[in-house]
Amino acid sequence: MVIQMFNQYLDEFLIVSAAHFLALLSPGPDFVLIVRSSLLFKFRIASGVCLGVSLANAFYIALCLLSIQSISKVAGLYDVIKYLGAAYLVFLGFRLLSSKSSGFIIGHGSIISHKSSTFFRELTSGFMASLLNPKISLFYLSLFTLVIDETTPMAIQASYGVWMFFIVLLWDLMLTRFIGSRSIRVFFEHFISRVEKVCGIFLVALGLNLALGH
Repeated sequence: MVIQMFNQYLDEFLIVSAAHFLALLSPGPDFVLIVRSSLLFKFRIASGVCLGVSLANAFYIALCLLSIQSISKVAGLYDVIKYLGAAYLVFLGFRLLSSKSSGFIIGHGSIISHKSSTFFRELTSGFMASLLNPKISLFYLSLFTLVIDETTPMAIQASYGVWMFFIVLLWDLMLTRFIGSRSIRVFFEHFISRVEKVCGIFLVALGLNLALGH
């Protein structure tokens, strides 16, 4: 019976998976944070951003599963989230732009960053940046209302949600592992500070773009 149910919704699952993965490939503030954290910190710390981003995605997936209507239909709520998100991205961007020069030492098989952070701090940054991005909520709302049929059983929809959560997490972890690899870090060793400044500029630009409604 389980196999029959799976086969019945296989086409829908493939469409959902493809749409979700294509959206995942689109760079956003979460990608900028992953790049910065992966270059500066060890994998066990940088992976906090990945979990934070995934948990924020899971939050919006859960809202859709609970049939909560579009936040754009709640008077003022969409604008609140949009401007809070914009302010947070601009804050993160200026924090990177105003930070002291950073870098890392590569030698004797180890990589030591000149900056320090914690898993929880990186998790918080990833979670807040994604949670305050209204485009994520609107994407999942569109997915659950336009792609997934309303007659699809809740158990099947929940399985889609679990799948998307783990795909986001695994994809981000793979990016973190790749960007934080020794060869990539060696390449960026002498101009990591410039990369961090570029990340800051990109975050500020994303925040302003979000605030202006584009």
